[in-house]
Amino acid sequence: MPSRRVRIAVLTALLVALCGCSAKPPGTVSSASPDTDGASLAAETPSTTPAPDPTHSPEPVAVPNCAELLSLEQVRVTLNDDRVEGPDPLDAIEAPSVVGPAARHTFETATDAVGCSYGIPYSDGGFYVIVLAVDAASASELVSALEASNEYEHTTRGDIAMFSKGVPEGIGTYLGYALDENVWAIVQGTMVSSTTSVNIAADAVTAVLG
Repeated sequence: MPSRRVRIAVLTALLVALCGCSAKPPGTVSSASPDTDGASLAAETPSTTPAPDPTHSPEPVAVPNCAELLSLEQVRVTLNDDRVEGPDPLDAIEAPSVVGPAARHTFETATDAVGCSYGIPYSDGGFYVIVLAVDAASASELVSALEASNEYEHTTRGDIAMFSKGVPEGIGTYLGYALDENVWAIVQGTMVSSTTSVNIAADAVTAVLG
């Protein structure tokens, strides 16, 4: 009998020991829980999201044709002259003869260009509009060069920089520029003034950029 009691006591102690090793008090959370490990890993793992590139350039633009660029009614209202007709596509798109080095470089490196002419039939009154898709960095350099020049009147319309000057050639013309992002519009002719030249140029830039 004593040996049987000893065996029962030993078995009972073994069962208690086994239960004590695996049992957990109610509500106890393991320190090795998957949720905790996942949060810790997320906190220690650096983000792989790329940082914004401050040098990112605007997307290239496509310049619309003359019929879609500026409406005749829009031009007539700007000039306050209902006799104006057009637009007619220019036979050749060339830089104005009075442009400086920065303007010429920007003009010659343009990726797209449209030229349109307007005028009063059977008269010397007329002007042209040239709109170019240009490199944004070149456009920025051109704006800086024009701002530093004492030849141009400088105004703005929102983010659009506008420059104009008189050109004393022949009967005299006015030259107007408008630039924003990667679009440059040029207006020159006898029918435009320092104000209307840049207003038409700015309207053209707005039409391209939407």
